[in-house]
Amino acid sequence: MGGWRGLAIKGGSVVTLDQIANIAEISAAALVIVSLVYVAIQIKQNTKATQISTSQAFIDTHGKVIMQISGDKEFRDIYWRGLKGLSNLHGSEAAAFAAWTVHTFRVWESFYYQWQEGVFDDHLWAGWRIQLCDLFGYPGIREIWSGRNHQLSEEFREFVDNEVVGTESKPLYVSREAQT
Repeated sequence: MGGWRGLAIKGGSVVTLDQIANIAEISAAALVIVSLVYVAIQIKQNTKATQISTSQAFIDTHGKVIMQISGDKEFRDIYWRGLKGLSNLHGSEAAAFAAWTVHTFRVWESFYYQWQEGVFDDHLWAGWRIQLCDLFGYPGIREIWSGRNHQLSEEFREFVDNEVVGTESKPLYVSREAQT
């Protein structure tokens, strides 16, 4: 009784086990490539979804920061006077303005790092960066920065000091006093 020599196919040819194994190996490799392409597409879609979700989360967080100003008449007055300089605030007013401002710096620091990690596109970051520059156009913001920036990361401090402070800014708010 002889060993198995192969599989006869139509036309009289014989396919050996080695040939069958080679065909299976090539087929498996092709399936792996197809699977990798599928996984790459899924990762790209998930990355985009994460970017959108993270961007929306920042917008929501920033909205809450803004609501602290617009939703509280007493704080709105403190904020307005604080923008002009800390000498316009007294006692707990200065503490409230400083706490709000440092919290806002933390929000921006987080956004900065997310942008650095590629979570946000450059075109999205550009608009937010301009808004940060505009915020630093106010003396009170710069005063808080000078006194409290040690609480933030060195990299973020360098970014703000080199690319934000002292750059051209436009006031976010114009008072009626300034218009007359």
